[in-house]
Amino acid sequence: GRVGGALSYGAEHPYGEFVTEETVNSVSFDDIQSYFTKYFGPNDAYLVVIGDVNTKEVYKRIKKYFGKWKKASDISSFVPEANQNVEALEINFVDMPNAVQSNISITSNVKLKMSDSDYHAVLIANKIFGGGFNSYLNMNLREANGWTYGARSSVGTDKYISRFSAGAAVRNAVTDSAIVETIKEIKRFQSEPVEASALANAKAKYVGDFVLALERPSTIAQYAISTKINELPEDFYATYLEKINAVSIEDVQRVANKYFTADNARFIVVGKGSEVVANLEKLGIPINYFDKYANPVDKPEFSKPIPEGVTASSVMASYIEAIGGKAAVESVQTMLFNAEVTIEGAPFKPTAVIKSMAPNKSSMEMSIAGMGTIMKQKFDGATGYAEQQGMKQPMSEEDVAEQASQKGLFPEAHYTADEIELMSLSDLDGTDVYKIKVKGVSESFRYYDANSGLLLREEATEEAQGQSVMTITVHSDYRAVDGVMIPFGRKITSGPQVFGF
Repeated sequence: GRVGGALSYGAEHPYGEFVTEETVNSVSFDDIQSYFTKYFGPNDAYLVVIGDVNTKEVYKRIKKYFGKWKKASDISSFVPEANQNVEALEINFVDMPNAVQSNISITSNVKLKMSDSDYHAVLIANKIFGGGFNSYLNMNLREANGWTYGARSSVGTDKYISRFSAGAAVRNAVTDSAIVETIKEIKRFQSEPVEASALANAKAKYVGDFVLALERPSTIAQYAISTKINELPEDFYATYLEKINAVSIEDVQRVANKYFTADNARFIVVGKGSEVVANLEKLGIPINYFDKYANPVDKPEFSKPIPEGVTASSVMASYIEAIGGKAAVESVQTMLFNAEVTIEGAPFKPTAVIKSMAPNKSSMEMSIAGMGTIMKQKFDGATGYAEQQGMKQPMSEEDVAEQASQKGLFPEAHYTADEIELMSLSDLDGTDVYKIKVKGVSESFRYYDANSGLLLREEATEEAQGQSVMTITVHSDYRAVDGVMIPFGRKITSGPQVFGF
């Protein structure tokens, strides 16, 4: 991400800059006009024409429409040297108190041009290490351990400087383990020759992609421009497949040791410090802290002293009082929500009808205009099911037990002291919150505003298809309904899916 670029290249390097509200607001019209005058000229441009055309007619039209385009007077630019790689492996940590997972990325600067003799070997090496589903990195972090939906690597090419990067988004609890396994895979990749089958599969992928791409005229245009701007030999693309197929097992191991390094690299970790830093410190790797703009900072205060007398039970009591008091809460026996639903990335906006009846019955139906009901979830107090796209799936025994254990519409009114544990007082998006662990069929966590007492967030983890999936529910926009404060805003994040109510 942008912090990685700033740390790797330096904030003053063009590749280390990133856009902020402040930088956008500082740009004037004169700045834009000056930039346009300096760089937008025919002596810094390429025009490629691909197709069944009359060459003389093309030249004639180019002269007609571009002939009066004046050259820019000065297109030179200064590119400063990028930061040097660190002397030894270190962790660069950026604290995100509301993060539901950690983004980890090991990165180091590399100098690799498309015209270099190592180029084709690096392409194949990266495909094997982290460039596809069956890569070393993905097979470890995703398939063997179930820590992520996908782990990938890349090695960039550039006339000035680029980076090797490898990483994934992983659960907070396994951040340190994922770092250890990533380093292990890099070391294995450097020390052990790859299998002939892995090499053959990587080559086949590149050959197939190259042949298919040639069917598009735009590809030919891109290759023509690439040949010019990257100062490639005229036969670069004509000999591309030949050079891909010539890559040997020895070539892969050689470039693995040259470009895929864990010795002089930064492991950039963006995550929830209160949950991951303690384990990161046990790795024995130096940790430096940065803010989200890549500025160095002191180690954040992840947990604050809990005031004397505050317990998990007192936090629950404060919540009940904050939403209306015990009598008002106990009088609520049914709840009905009619909500518009926002699904990130979806072109439609469903509606949902959510019903609850004390102590533990529930129903949710989601529908789309013109399509009818697309999803149902029901629990009648003893059994339940989920239905989607005509497929009906009974609740698992564990889910039934979890639902049946509910004692009311507001669980805070029914928790016993041995069912809850006060974990910490910490910051959540600028608000001090008490984190409560709820014990039961499966553990979950609830976060309460230390000042208002209101519930702000819930976290629960479930196993699904061999993967641990965390579901985050964020509550907001509390409003009074018949004397009880109810959150009218809900955002639910479950794995890669995000729903807004």
